[in-house]
Amino acid sequence: MPRTLTLTAATRRAFDRMAADAARVFGDRFVALVAYDPERAVVFAAGVRSADLAALAPLAEVWHRDGLRTPLVMTREEFLRSLDAFPLEYQAIIDRHVVIAGQDPFAGLAIKPEDLRRACEVQAKAHLIHLRQGWLEAGGHSSELADLVRESAVPWRVLLENVARLRGVSPDDDVALSTFAGSVTGMAPDLIEALLAAGHGGGELPARLVVRLPDYLAGAEQLWATIDTWRA
Repeated sequence: MPRTLTLTAATRRAFDRMAADAARVFGDRFVALVAYDPERAVVFAAGVRSADLAALAPLAEVWHRDGLRTPLVMTREEFLRSLDAFPLEYQAIIDRHVVIAGQDPFAGLAIKPEDLRRACEVQAKAHLIHLRQGWLEAGGHSSELADLVRESAVPWRVLLENVARLRGVSPDDDVALSTFAGSVTGMAPDLIEALLAAGHGGGELPARLVVRLPDYLAGAEQLWATIDTWRA
């Protein structure tokens, strides 16, 4: 739940090199390099030209060898004007970001609660529909239902964390997140915690949770209905 990003010394050095590359290419148009994940960053510039991209492109392979992904490249105005289009994604960036070089591009920015609520509602409805469709496609086969549980676990975690953010709650572990989620889904917290754990690779846990799929589905439906009634 949102926590300030912590970078290892090696990762920080890799981001410093990326920032130096971006500053060299953009020159006085360079605004900032902001890391929001141990592998991901955003380059902010006062303007982005095709020549800039051509100059940065050969450096992507170097960044990848350093363990970094190709950064997003945009202007602060582009970020500001799309806050309502990508509220969950951008809120996550704002929550965790570390300014590697330049000025903080997020100073004074705020995402509207109603935009966050709408995005959570879309995400919750999509999750519910996915569970229903996956149940049908499994054709009654337990192994495929177990796959559905396992594959849905990470999106379920992301959804619950976003809903917690919407309500101004910051659970610091899975137990706290499960307790919060139980209050808005009607699900038993132990089931929610088990579903979260099911996303950590293989094992027998997803198979054991197949029998509880009806409760999972009912909870997902209740979560969507609850978010639908919330207003900022």
